[in-house]
Amino acid sequence: MRHQKVVGQTLLAGQTVCKVLYHKSSDMVEVEVGGTTLKFEASSFILMNEMLRKAAAKIVMQTDIEWVA
Repeated sequence: MRHQKVVGQTLLAGQTVCKVLYHKSSDMVEVEVGGTTLKFEASSFILMNEMLRKAAAKIVMQTDIEWVA
């Protein structure tokens, strides 16, 4: 896909790059984690993001996690 825009990026443990790219012309989102790429329609990505946000909140409430910024 061409004409993509990086809309999010972070460095995970082990120097693994994680990126979220948006392709406006096709309304598709790519999530790259290391050498793996997942492709979603934008609406499906938004739904998945909400599911992951809720799951992360449940995990945070149940565990003692030290956050590193």
